[in-house]
Amino acid sequence: MKKLHFPGLNGLRFIAAVLVIIDHTELFKSYLGMPTLWANSYSAYLGAFGVSIFFVLSGFLITYLLLEEQKEGPIQIKHFYFRRILRIWPLYYLLVLLGFFVAPHLDFLQVPNYSTEMGESLERLLLFTGLAANVAFVYFPTVAFANILWSVAVEEQFYLFWPHVIKIKQKLFWIMLLLLAGYLSLKLYAGHLDRQLELLVIRTRFSAMIIGGMGAYLVFTKHAMIRYLYAQMTQVLLLLVFGLLLLDRVDFKSLALFQDEFLSFVVCGLILNIATNPNSILKLEHPVLNYFGKISYGLYVYHLFAVVIVLKALPEVLPLQDWSPWISYPLSLGLILLLTTGISHLSYKYFESYFLRKKVRFSKVLSGDMVEEK
Repeated sequence: MKKLHFPGLNGLRFIAAVLVIIDHTELFKSYLGMPTLWANSYSAYLGAFGVSIFFVLSGFLITYLLLEEQKEGPIQIKHFYFRRILRIWPLYYLLVLLGFFVAPHLDFLQVPNYSTEMGESLERLLLFTGLAANVAFVYFPTVAFANILWSVAVEEQFYLFWPHVIKIKQKLFWIMLLLLAGYLSLKLYAGHLDRQLELLVIRTRFSAMIIGGMGAYLVFTKHAMIRYLYAQMTQVLLLLVFGLLLLDRVDFKSLALFQDEFLSFVVCGLILNIATNPNSILKLEHPVLNYFGKISYGLYVYHLFAVVIVLKALPEVLPLQDWSPWISYPLSLGLILLLTTGISHLSYKYFESYFLRKKVRFSKVLSGDMVEEK
């Protein structure tokens, strides 16, 4: 059985997770009436930035694994879905259970302007259980601690059709481009039909995963374009643009609707270099980062609990309101990361790993330590 390892991807996963955690830390500070270090609009931008990285990573890795599997023989679609179920569903449905039936009954987890009454929530529950949390996010009130699953649902929806696209083989890159153009067209015109539909299309970021898949195709086929993407000047330019985007220093003006796609192309270029270019100027391969990447799914879905626990408990023991935000902020964020890591580690070791071990029987190609398909 072939085993693949792409160096640095776990480091990117960790960076993406931290950006999302920073966003939600600032958001919940505002909910709780606490001073924030940054404007909420920027912290929200960082969260969206991190999610886009996750989407591009997912599109790249899973597309490459499907192409590698296809080289060994026909893609076994049924086995692909078994692998997705074993990786994604246990934690997904655990969060649905906690969000709908546990968190609403724990007073300590109630947050002003965030926690909502769970009465008349059957429609929301059906959408979450039907892997349509992104639809519930747009059309219904928040489900505390479970709304984070909107992006997981988007991925599951994308992979309902993506393996069938990869199986086509002929002119695959052009088909990917056609799908990207179709999504962008829908994104452009959805606003003329309905505002909520536009929000749903924008949140359902298939484009980021398609772009990641296009990058995987270029690497897998050793396309001539790779030589230019690997050039040192290209790497420097990609890092510079990535930094400007991270600092929100790129003014898109009338092109703001396609900001996510621009970011996705930049992130895809960085992924190709970090993970597949032996002469990459940016190295993110490190045992600590690999560990965080391994538990990144847990970091993503559990961190809201840690955010609420730390932000509500810490002021009870420390006078944070009297301290400079330059002191209180890294302290609270550090404790949130520490608690999230602890929860994610326990979840991975005693819950997720049980299902992950079963993935091997449905795999022709393993990535990393057989848990990196997320």
